[in-house]
Amino acid sequence: MSESVTVKSYRKEREKEILDSLQKRLESVGRIVEKQAGMNVDKTGNEHPQVQFGNLLSSITHEVGDGEVTIGTNVKYGKYLEHGTSRMPPYPWLFPAVEMKRDEIIKTLKGDFAYEADYSIE
Repeated sequence: MSESVTVKSYRKEREKEILDSLQKRLESVGRIVEKQAGMNVDKTGNEHPQVQFGNLLSSITHEVGDGEVTIGTNVKYGKYLEHGTSRMPPYPWLFPAVEMKRDEIIKTLKGDFAYEADYSIE
C-alpha cells in the first residue's frame, strides 16, 4: 500500500505492567499491615498472658496471591484473641491494624496510577 495507517494495541503489555505493579503494591500493603499488627500484638502482650511468649508476634506474616494479599497467623489462638471466646473478651490485633493503616493502604494501592493510552497510531 502506498498510503496506510496502522493502529496497534498495547493492551496486553499494559495489562501486564499494571498487574506487576499491583502485585508489588500488595506486597507493600502486606508489610504495612503485618508491621502494625505486630505492634498491636506487642501492646496486647502486656494485657494477655497468651501473648507474652511472642509466638503470635513472630508468626504474623503475609502472602501475596493473584490480585490479593492475605495477612494473618498460623497460631491457633490468634483468632481467639482477635474475636474472643465465651470465656474471654476479645483482644483485637489484626483488624485494627488494617483500620489504623487504612489511609496508607489506599495511598499505596493508588500510587501514581494515571491513565495512559494503550494504543498508538503510526
